[in-house]
Amino acid sequence: MELQPLTLAIADDHTLFRKGVIEILKNFEEITVISDAANGVELLEKIEANLPDIIMLDLEMPDMDGIAVARYVLSKYPTVKILVVSMYGEEELVRKLLDEGVHGYLLKSADPEELREVLQLLRNGKTHYPVFSQNFFTLR
Repeated sequence: MELQPLTLAIADDHTLFRKGVIEILKNFEEITVISDAANGVELLEKIEANLPDIIMLDLEMPDMDGIAVARYVLSKYPTVKILVVSMYGEEELVRKLLDEGVHGYLLKSADPEELREVLQLLRNGKTHYPVFSQNFFTLR
């Protein structure tokens, strides 16, 4: 039995980045981008009508930042997975995201194939936080 395509919503206020990711993901037949938004408020309006499997979320956006969006989505739509994609890799930030319940974290400098792999991990119920050593998890 063939899996249904993984559905994805993307929120990032940098249009070139967001549209570039959408173009890259068109090469992966198992992933379908069903909506994209320039801020958190726009994203929440769009997913209300068509809930994705995973939301790929920037942290710093106007109107509603990524952490506020993640909190809202995780409380209202507990089956939706959250992947934060950011250029910031500070340990304190990633710890905060873990504490918030975010399912994954990926640096914007990641390779497209790594993004694909991470999306599949999240789809399969796993988490992904690649920016730290194993000690990061044992110290929590």
